[in-house]
Amino acid sequence: MRTASPRSSVGHTARQTINQTLAGPVMAKLVDLVPDLAWVPRGRELETALRDCDLLHRCFVAFRTHRTDFRLLLLDRRNRPVDNDNTPLSCGRTVNQIIAMIVRSAAKRHFRARLDGGFPPGRAQRLRRPEGVGWGGMLGWMTAQAEERRGARRGRSAGDQLYDAIRRYLLHDWQVPIIPQYARMTPPEVRALGSRILDFRDAAELASWLDGGADQRQMPTQWVVEPVPLPPEPEPETEVVVEPVSPAGPVQGAAALPGAGLAGDGRSRLSRVLSDDGRLIRMETVVPLLTTPELKAALGQPGREELRRAARSLAQTGSGTVRRLAVDYGLPPEQMTAMLAKSALLLPPAVYEKMVGRKGELVLILALIGRAKAAGLDASASPAAFAAFMEELFGRFGR
Repeated sequence: MRTASPRSSVGHTARQTINQTLAGPVMAKLVDLVPDLAWVPRGRELETALRDCDLLHRCFVAFRTHRTDFRLLLLDRRNRPVDNDNTPLSCGRTVNQIIAMIVRSAAKRHFRARLDGGFPPGRAQRLRRPEGVGWGGMLGWMTAQAEERRGARRGRSAGDQLYDAIRRYLLHDWQVPIIPQYARMTPPEVRALGSRILDFRDAAELASWLDGGADQRQMPTQWVVEPVPLPPEPEPETEVVVEPVSPAGPVQGAAALPGAGLAGDGRSRLSRVLSDDGRLIRMETVVPLLTTPELKAALGQPGREELRRAARSLAQTGSGTVRRLAVDYGLPPEQMTAMLAKSALLLPPAVYEKMVGRKGELVLILALIGRAKAAGLDASASPAAFAAFMEELFGRFGR
């Protein structure tokens, strides 16, 4: 019979103490400070706040504004008041660590409710199995869902996978209003951003970054947020009222961040292929390239009507795709045009726009670039090589 280690027993006791304090005396004080809590059935205040980001944010504001009201609850092991948020309390955790626990717990609930329909882990995946053939199958294949499912633990829902990717960056109470925007992200996008996700201190700013053009895709420079250092004691994953703080190593950054800040050659390269409003591909650059003998040969000598159809799809290419191909991947206009034009010839317009349009999903273009790199293609490869790669990649899904 296995017995719990002393360390895990201590961690469990600490979590119980924190949960009881939050659900009891902390909420009792917040009921007087946050009017909406007074309407919540007694004993359900904490769970209600965890499931409502706006309400939880107001609770944090009340705590910060009236911190002296909580002074008798913030004591160290010698029953002395604690004013520093990084000083351990009597439970062994700091205020910052407890805040991180609450933020993580709220985020997990929000992700499950929004991405899994509120269903338990596993059930949502069974209800939303992707198509395995046709263009629907191609989109699922491009997002590497099959690979992720094979590599992930059985029963991990979409909400849980997003939580697994972002949990180490959920550290601060100011992140609570941003949780709904975090829910719009994908695990690969979170991993690409790394700790730079903490540079977004405002929900509208992250929303603008997710929706906007190339100029909006640059990281804010006015904030540099350092993660709160966590103790070296490992914590098991336990589903309790709030999520335990797992001590990770230093928060990993994103040196290879797609869409990193532009400078010098990158800015010049982007200006050649991005429209003046920064939202779409620059057709004044692309259209002349489509009529050159080299590009026409690379594309398989399409007829005039085929090129017109491809150009109409190309005109919907969003700035996010352009930036990643031209700057992050470093492709010259000829190679990028061959890659996109061949895709436009192969794919139905709606599928093309779903992949690389203004509101296309970042995970798709990242997957596309990843597969191109795996095939040995870089900026020195010929336009014909990129066109052949797209033919191999997408030709199999046509019906």
